[in-house]
Amino acid sequence: KINIIIADIMKKFKFKTLCYTSGMVKQSGYNITEILTIMILLPLMLLKSTNALYKSSYKKITTMQKDVFYRIKNNEKMPWRTLLYSVAKRFVKLVDDSNADNSNANDSPKITALIIDDTIDSRTGRNIENISLVHDHTKNKSNLGFKNLMLIFYDGISAIVLDFSLHSEKKQKKKYQKQQFKKNRQKNSNG
Repeated sequence: KINIIIADIMKKFKFKTLCYTSGMVKQSGYNITEILTIMILLPLMLLKSTNALYKSSYKKITTMQKDVFYRIKNNEKMPWRTLLYSVAKRFVKLVDDSNADNSNANDSPKITALIIDDTIDSRTGRNIENISLVHDHTKNKSNLGFKNLMLIFYDGISAIVLDFSLHSEKKQKKKYQKQQFKKNRQKNSNG
């Protein structure tokens, strides 16, 4: 049943159209929407990574190999932010349309807000590009990882991420900085 529900949601969002209008295009191989759909399903299957998918019993859901996912994730030309913003716009439109169908003349004014949240994205491995020690104010200690800064639109009922950025804080020791992965990118690329 879950795959029918997911397929229905993808159709309502016109996900395939959003991918192509956002510029999410591959030259060959598996369809981009197939790859992204599986990536979206990972948290619903309680899996934290692509690697976890291939170590679980869910690995049978696809014939794709791990490299397919890693190439998409690491492709600096993929417009992730544009896709995220397109999905957010479509979400707001779907919610507004459903609220218009169920509205009464006596409804109170709609409460909306922009929320800025910084969440710690803990990682293991000192060789990850730009990884650093970030202070977690909820636990009052520093962890290896990134600070994920998010801009969220809240409409009184739902919250949708509009934008995000990953930040480093305290630099690691010099010996660990030298070990970190580095990649040269064009300044105007999405990466």
